[in-house]
This record gives sequence, structure tokens and C-alpha cells, in this order.
Amino acid sequence: MLRIFDRYLLKEVIQGWLAVTIVLWLILVSNRMVRYLAEAATGEIPGSVVFKLVGLKMIWYFGHVVPFALALGVVLGLGRLYRDNEMPVMSACGVGPWDIYKPLLGFGVIVAVGLGWLALYVNPALEGMSEALKLEASRQAEMMAVGAGRFNEIRNGRLTFYTERLSKDRLSMGNVFIVVKGNRKRGKLPQLLTSQSAYRVQDEISGNDYLVLVDGYRYEGVAGQADYKIMQFDEYGIRIELPGKTMPGETTGSTPSASLLASSDPGDSAELQWRLAMPVSVMVLLFLAVPLCKSTPREGRFGRLVVAILLFVIYYNLLGTAKVWVEQGTVPVQVGLWWVPVLPVMLGFAFLYRDRLVCRLRRRP
Repeated sequence: MLRIFDRYLLKEVIQGWLAVTIVLWLILVSNRMVRYLAEAATGEIPGSVVFKLVGLKMIWYFGHVVPFALALGVVLGLGRLYRDNEMPVMSACGVGPWDIYKPLLGFGVIVAVGLGWLALYVNPALEGMSEALKLEASRQAEMMAVGAGRFNEIRNGRLTFYTERLSKDRLSMGNVFIVVKGNRKRGKLPQLLTSQSAYRVQDEISGNDYLVLVDGYRYEGVAGQADYKIMQFDEYGIRIELPGKTMPGETTGSTPSASLLASSDPGDSAELQWRLAMPVSVMVLLFLAVPLCKSTPREGRFGRLVVAILLFVIYYNLLGTAKVWVEQGTVPVQVGLWWVPVLPVMLGFAFLYRDRLVCRLRRRP
């Protein structure tokens, strides 16, 4: 059973934590939505997938906001108790630092366990779903750029494409006409291809898109020259690269944590340590926040809050920098990101020692 003091303290902290979480979460989600809407307006992705992508990012952002928001919730909650002279009264009644840390660390462990599950298992799956959805949406938008009854330049103008008919799913075509520019320096002759129909396929291994021409002719070279060739084919495949096409990149954000653990690549190790750093950050920032919020009634309301935000931002920037160093091999994998969480713990002990020393000096006659 929680004591009355523990429940009162947790109530103040949780209220501040929820308020900060909602504000930061809405800011990040709104910013991401604006970016997706801008991409939809320029035709990079269809507008129908914008809210699906935002929904996936909402959960992903929540896991990254929690450590920062919980630490700020502690600063806001305990800071109010110090400003209203409630904490000095509690201290006079025998409430010490451990009595403050005990309920907060217990609550922090629960949050860290949930965040660890989110960072190690849920977020990678969501990131993979988001990448697949965005890639498919990008391909749909690319096909929308190809219209029937007009000439379309593909592969930076090296290929001119024309089709008389286009199916509703934009994958099947009729009466296709393609001109491929030649390159004498590379020994490539100009080509002209015609076919009765064509359909689009994607190679599962390479991810490249191919247009398969059915029942047509291929003219290669310059008419009137000796090397001019005419060939008839039943099916002929040609690789295409539609305007604005972006091939899927290999990102570690969607790689399962078990695969990262089995990998010896520094980039994979950095990603795994980054995921583990999220629940660890909950505990270390909470530990730092308790002595950081100690203030007097005469101090400004937001003085300690500004200092806390500055320290927390520095901490997150150091985590990001350490991750890049591990990926580049500047810092050994064994050291990794773990030196960063040590810093707020050391700073927290320094604040606690300072407060204890000040109390001793004040008690001396």
C-alpha cells in the first residue's frame, strides 16, 4: 500500500508528466503531419495514406517523448511543492531524499519496462510498416505521373514513353511506344520499341521496376546505316525509373532487435544501444530531476524549469552524437552510448551532496 505522501507526490508528478507529454507529442505529430501534407501536395505520396503514416508515427513519437516528459513532470510537480513551502514542511516532519526517490523510482521502473518493450519490439515493427507504406504510396504517386495519350520522359530524359491506353490500376497499357536515347561513347545505340500491350512488374530481389512489352518490334541503330537492326519479340523487358522514384534504403530503424543483437556491425550495435537508452534515460533523468527542482519560494517560477530543459536537451544531443560516433567507429562498441547516462547520475549525486553540505552549514551555530 502506498503511503499518503507517496500518493500525493505521484499525483503531482503524473499530472505534470501527462501535461508535458501531450503538449510535446502534439507538437511532434503536427509537425510530421505538415511534412506529409506537403509531400502529398507535391505528388510524392497519395493523400489517402497521410493519416495512416501519421498514425504509425504517433506511437513512435510517444516512446521518444516519455523520458523527457517524465523528468519535466518531476521538475514541475516537486517545484510547485518547493515554491508553496510544502516540501520544507515535509522535510521538517522527517521526509528525506530517499522518501522522495522511493515512489518516483518505483513508478519510473514501471514506465521504463513499458518503454523498453515499446522501443525494442513495437517501434521497429511500426517503422517497418511505415517504410513499406510510404514506399508503396510513393510508387502509386509515380504511376499517377504517367498519363495516357501523352509523352512522358523517364530516366532523366534518356527514355521517352508513350501509351495510348492505361488501365485503372495503371499497371497495364496498350499501344506502347518507347524511344531510348543512345550513347556512342558507351557503345549504346538508340532504340525504338513498339508493342501491342505492356504490363509493369517489380523484381522482388532488387526492387527495380520493369516494363514488359508484349508482341512488338525493336529497332536499334540509325536508319540507313549498316548496323541498323529490326527484331520482333513476344515479350521484352526494359527497366524503368519513374519521375521522383526513390528506392528503399537499408535502414536499421525497422530491423528487429534480435537481428541487431546478433550483428557485429557498429551501426547495428549503435541502433540497439539507442533503443536500450530510452528506458535507461527514464531512470537517469528522473534521478537528476529530483535534486534539480529544489528551490526557494523567492526563486522564479520557471528558473529551474529552464535549467532542467537545457540539461535534458544537452543529454539527448549527447546521445545522438554518441550514436553517430559508434556508427563511424570513433568510439568502441563496448563503450558505445553508455558513458552518456553516467553523466546525469554523477551530476545528480553532486547536487545531492551540495544540498546536504548546505544543510549542514546552516545548522552550525
